[in-house]
Amino acid sequence: MSLNATLTQAVQALINAGCHYRLEELAQCYTQDLQIVMLQPNGETAIFDYGQNMAFFQNLRDSGAAPINTAVTFNYAQEYNGIGYVMATRLMNFGAGEQKIVFTLMLRQEAGKWRVFREHAVIQAA
Repeated sequence: MSLNATLTQAVQALINAGCHYRLEELAQCYTQDLQIVMLQPNGETAIFDYGQNMAFFQNLRDSGAAPINTAVTFNYAQEYNGIGYVMATRLMNFGAGEQKIVFTLMLRQEAGKWRVFREHAVIQAA
């Protein structure tokens, strides 16, 4: 199955903006009703909304954190009934060592642009 290039480009734009702490660009990649659910290696979940997610990236930027690795492998990217579904795998380090994270993102069109409204992430040891 081929990947939907429009969806992968939208997610790549999100990754580039977030990993380099360009907050105005990042804000345009998400909807206001964003919900992020992360399953951590210990089985616990962490849930974030739009404001908490943006504060996370602002705190990294304000603390002078180095840019985050932008490498990504797109595993799936398709549109179904007006909703975009993207699965992507990344290796990321938020200070606790590199971890493999599998993301499933749901996107919808707002103002003519694909924006993420749900993000599910499963964090694994690298």
